[in-house]
Amino acid sequence: MRTLELEINWLFYVLALSLIWLGNELFFILDTPSSLLQIVTLTLLFFTLTILILSLTGKRFLHIDKAGVSYNFLGKTHYIHTEHIQAIRLRSLGIVSLPEVYLDDGRIIRFFSWKMNRDELLKAESLVR
Repeated sequence: MRTLELEINWLFYVLALSLIWLGNELFFILDTPSSLLQIVTLTLLFFTLTILILSLTGKRFLHIDKAGVSYNFLGKTHYIHTEHIQAIRLRSLGIVSLPEVYLDDGRIIRFFSWKMNRDELLKAESLVR
């Protein structure tokens, strides 16, 4: 069975870490109490780096194959079966493109931390059709 394994979207993590840094600087300029500033910054930083480390070690993944889409979210593996997938598309948000899975019940599942290009999109569409 052919499986499409998507790569980590490094640009997403660079932007996320940059936003954490900018938020930290903004809170500092606004003279937010330092304990609150440290708690917020460290919580966001811990969450972002944990997700990145889990992705690097393979504990977090996104696979697309003939059976559908399987992904790991918060330590639990989820499956979206092919019969529930209406479409797979790429959404461009400025400089970041992210894959979206449109379901038959109207939901849209977005995968921010995974990168997909046009060739991979065509492969994914051919796998689930």
